[in-house]
Amino acid sequence: MRKTDSRIFWVITAFIFKGLIFAFLLYRHDYNTIPGFWGGTGGDTPSYLLPIENLIKTGHYTPDLRMPGYGILYFPFAYLFTKAAACNLLIILQYIVSALTVYPLALIALHLFKSDKVFYLTFYLYAISTYTSLFDDMLYSESFTVSFLILSVFFLLKSFQPETRHERVYLFLSGLFFTETFFLRPVFIPLIAVYVTVLVLHSVRLRSKKNLMLRLLILVSPVLLFDGVWIARNYAIYHRVIPTMKSIYSPEIENSYQGPLNTFVKSWGGSEVYWDPRADIRWFMPESALAMPHPIQSKAITLPDYIYTSKFNLDSLQLLKRQLSLYLATGTDSIKDSLRRKALLATVRAKCKRYTQSVKQEKPFLYYIAAPLILTKKFLIHSGTYNLFNVPAARLGTWLLAVKIFYSGLYLFILAFGAAAVLILAKPSLQCFPVALITSIVIYTVIVHPILLGKCEARYFVPAYPFMLVCAVYMVSLAASRFYKFKSEDTLQGKV
Repeated sequence: MRKTDSRIFWVITAFIFKGLIFAFLLYRHDYNTIPGFWGGTGGDTPSYLLPIENLIKTGHYTPDLRMPGYGILYFPFAYLFTKAAACNLLIILQYIVSALTVYPLALIALHLFKSDKVFYLTFYLYAISTYTSLFDDMLYSESFTVSFLILSVFFLLKSFQPETRHERVYLFLSGLFFTETFFLRPVFIPLIAVYVTVLVLHSVRLRSKKNLMLRLLILVSPVLLFDGVWIARNYAIYHRVIPTMKSIYSPEIENSYQGPLNTFVKSWGGSEVYWDPRADIRWFMPESALAMPHPIQSKAITLPDYIYTSKFNLDSLQLLKRQLSLYLATGTDSIKDSLRRKALLATVRAKCKRYTQSVKQEKPFLYYIAAPLILTKKFLIHSGTYNLFNVPAARLGTWLLAVKIFYSGLYLFILAFGAAAVLILAKPSLQCFPVALITSIVIYTVIVHPILLGKCEARYFVPAYPFMLVCAVYMVSLAASRFYKFKSEDTLQGKV
């Protein structure tokens, strides 16, 4: 087996494995909204690209619904090339950065657990994993987010090595990659507190408090600099302090039926992921509102009996569904139609808000405890391959079905063993603070998305997946060592 410090070998190997997956991803795509583009697009894609295209054309970053983390990487390509070429170059860059982070992730595992076996298993499992790679050809923020988060953690841990001569450089790079991470996904900005805490506690434990304030300043300086510029820009335009985004939802969602309906569905643990054929929110929506390039309609969605309150029952929701369908079917060709449409929208929004409030008041256990747990289950426990192929599992051939089963098994294995490791590592994390960094990323991702925000879409777990994988590998290593120790002791006893 190659030595862990054979950098060129490991990087080339990562490019080969990731390249095979990337080639498959390009081959499988048969639909996107950009002619000449090789990869895939989604509903969020325009919100990443349009502000940069407007910035190039008009000098204004608008609509500014998102931070420019993805846009700043798209900008040079969009400025120099056609849209299709720029997007193709962008996903190639995503693939390159993704491949380059496989080796650093394995080194993170080696640094934390001091085991070559953990390094090898982490490297190969992550190299073949599709859970993160599936976004390398997509114009979404997930690919860059997970890659830059890995690099941020890698450089922070590298700065802890006693023999390092570039501690300050590594700290700055860690802060820089973290800054780009939360510019891509603002929800991760609170993690800077974890970085700072780990750096402080690690320094105190090693009695290395010399220049601690300087090291902290170097770590957070990219955050202060770039987010400071963003805050200043927002204050000049909106006259208020906006460190990340103006709101979680875009105005189109907040001011439509979608915002209140999403909130209502989440109040009892329902899924708002409208494109998922099993999502609870689809019960309320007519098929015309669910139209997609390859629509998959489910007639089996039913609402649970425990959600009803004194303010609504099944008949009430049936009426709400009809009113929503009528609203979506009503045009705006005349003043009469426009007024009717406006009245229907107001009715739907008011009912959703009233029903949500009734769940909150009459069923506090459901609202505050059960619903977040239900959403957490939906967030984590699934096939892990929902977007691997463009057709349902029932229509896959034998070999492709075997591939899907393998990757579903791999995801569930990493989830189960990783979760067990996070629990087991809780106490050791109090002594080995770098371990606390990776477990905190996993825990924070789970808490903030399904529990605090009510988001159960599987792609939101992507940034935490590689760290869950490292935890799972550690658990396998621990279980194997315990097993072989037990087996060895049993053999010795037999000989005696």
